Amino acid sequence: MLTQIIKPYLYEEYADDENIQALVDAWSTIAQQYMDWFVTVNLPIYTGPVVSGALLDWVGQGLYGIARPVLPFGEASDDGLYNALLFDELTFDDSDITSSGSFITDDDTYRRVITWHFFKGDGRQFTIPWLKRRIMQFLTGVNGIPINIDQTYDVSVMISGTIATITIPASYSFANIFQAAVDAGALELPFQFSWAVTVV
Repeated sequence: MLTQIIKPYLYEEYADDENIQALVDAWSTIAQQYMDWFVTVNLPIYTGPVVSGALLDWVGQGLYGIARPVLPFGEASDDGLYNALLFDELTFDDSDITSSGSFITDDDTYRRVITWHFFKGDGRQFTIPWLKRRIMQFLTGVNGIPINIDQTYDVSVMISGTIATITIPASYSFANIFQAAVDAGALELPFQFSWAVTVV
């Protein structure tokens, strides 16, 4: 990996001018400092402590194409259906979908979402064991760091026709966040099924 910048060349006719030489030297020093920062920060490694906050947003959106999701929770109400409201409460033929709140998507949750989309350790072929490992990875992998999943007994996946139901125990601290992420469409799942998550 390249760790040194290519030094700028000062034309011979300006070599005797101390001010121009000082400008070129200062530019080289600043450029080398930028190069050192980029080499040490290692931007693609989003699971590390260096990439956090606004820098994590920039890496997630800019490098991986995943914006920090807003994860709603609670009951959603769809106002605007015929006979749902009294007259003059909402513009005719308009709708308003609201929920009772949303989770704050902290850096840990955001890293788990990015890992959900880009972890290739268990392949890309969809199977039920693959999905259960992916779910356990989300529930237990701190800061999106991939871990070895050796058992998935706590996760249940039932598919009936085109409806898929995932059941996970509430003992996992990220169980409700996982449910909100699936409901919000923040986690990539096969589009052929309608997904529902149950936390028990």
